[in-house]
Amino acid sequence: MSHTRHDASTAMSGGHHPTDRSVGAAVTVRRAVTSELIKLRTLRSQGWVLAVATAFTAALGPVQSLDVLFDGAGGIDSSAAVVALALTGASTGCLLVGVLGVLVVAGEYAPRAIRTTFMLVPRRGHVVAAKAIALAVVVGASSALAVVVAVTATLAVLARADVPVEWGEPPLLRISVAMVWYLVGWGVLGQAAGWLTRSKIGGATLLMTVMVVLTPVLSLVPGRAGELLVSLTPSSVGSAMIGSHPTSTLGTPLVGLVLWSAYLVLLTAASAWVVARRDA
Repeated sequence: MSHTRHDASTAMSGGHHPTDRSVGAAVTVRRAVTSELIKLRTLRSQGWVLAVATAFTAALGPVQSLDVLFDGAGGIDSSAAVVALALTGASTGCLLVGVLGVLVVAGEYAPRAIRTTFMLVPRRGHVVAAKAIALAVVVGASSALAVVVAVTATLAVLARADVPVEWGEPPLLRISVAMVWYLVGWGVLGQAAGWLTRSKIGGATLLMTVMVVLTPVLSLVPGRAGELLVSLTPSSVGSAMIGSHPTSTLGTPLVGLVLWSAYLVLLTAASAWVVARRDA
């Protein structure tokens, strides 16, 4: 009788038993990333924040470049000055992308939706990584589009003002690429703040404290120690990465790139460690 029941249950399941491999395949990071991409695409509030951030990054620089066309090209004498003008809107875009990162995480805690997410993907480190990857893909694509539009439109306007700068010049291209990574980084840092606080307001406050308030506060520390502390803050590292000239403390923008990337990896790993050791 027991054999009959066993055979019947086997037949109903298609002749196969679930294995650890099949169960593990259901919670891979790739599948979790796909799920997070669907969430980003379907949640209107997050879509609006990303759209506004993209619009500011793409439009503000070209609009301000019209002043150069009408008033003359005073001060716009290098490709670094041109890209700084073109990407004027990126500062506002960074703030909005950071808030988006907080919302992507903290927005699931208020309605307890995060419990469903953890039930579907039991390995919480996979959830943290998937959210970071999904946000990086979406923000990276939108930021790249915004930067290309901003720089191209600004160059077109400045060409009418007899400012001969082209896309191929190294400082302009390098800073443009670095700005895309800078915008992505703000989103990832926002997610880390969201994971640590589990609150929209708390996450946004923590993010702004680290990225906006921390550097001025540390600048009050006297001497060489103060300079070193300021240079190692995330905001200073990011500024060095997108800067046009080497800094006295960090050196080349490449050092800023390495440190900025290290911050993103370390804070995402720290978030995964914290989330894995506490309740939802």
